[in-house]
Amino acid sequence: MKNLFVLPLLALGLLLGTQTINAQEASSDDIAVVTPQEKYIELAAENLPQPVLDAVANDFKGATISKAEAKEDASEFKLELTKEDGETVQVFCDAEGKWVSKE
Repeated sequence: MKNLFVLPLLALGLLLGTQTINAQEASSDDIAVVTPQEKYIELAAENLPQPVLDAVANDFKGATISKAEAKEDASEFKLELTKEDGETVQVFCDAEGKWVSKE
C-alpha cells in the first residue's frame, strides 16, 4: 500500500523536475562560423592553360612549377613554384593568368 502512494509522487516529482530545466541560450560569441575550404584538384603542369604558363614565365623567370592544382571549375589555380635558389613559393592565378591575392 505504501508503494502505491510513493510511486505516483515520485513520477510527479520527476515530471515537474524536468519541466523546469531550461535550455541555455547561445550567445553570438559561442557560435563558431565555419567557412568551407576551397577544393583543389591536382593536375599536371602541362595541363595548365597557356595564360597561366605565360604568367609564370614572365613574372617568375627561372622558376619551375613543382605542383599545380585547380579549382573544380578551373577558374583558379594554386601553384607551387621552385625558384632557381631553391626557395618554394605558393601563388594563386586565375584562368586568364592574373595573380590572385590570398590573405
